[in-house]
Amino acid sequence: MSSQDYIKYLVQQMVKYMDMPKEKRKEVRELRKEQRPRWSHRWFGMVPFGMKMFAKRQKNRFLRSQP
Repeated sequence: MSSQDYIKYLVQQMVKYMDMPKEKRKEVRELRKEQRPRWSHRWFGMVPFGMKMFAKRQKNRFLRSQP
């Protein structure tokens, strides 16, 4: 891909974005924001989720062992 092709693509995308009504741009932005994973998963992957599952299992085990 030459630099001319890349510049042409960028200009086309920018014009397409600018031609879109303001309300539609806001809808698209909100939709993308909703589809994004939570920040903890984005930054740390599955580690927080695994730690949460482990803690929950330990808590349940502790509560079952109580008389």
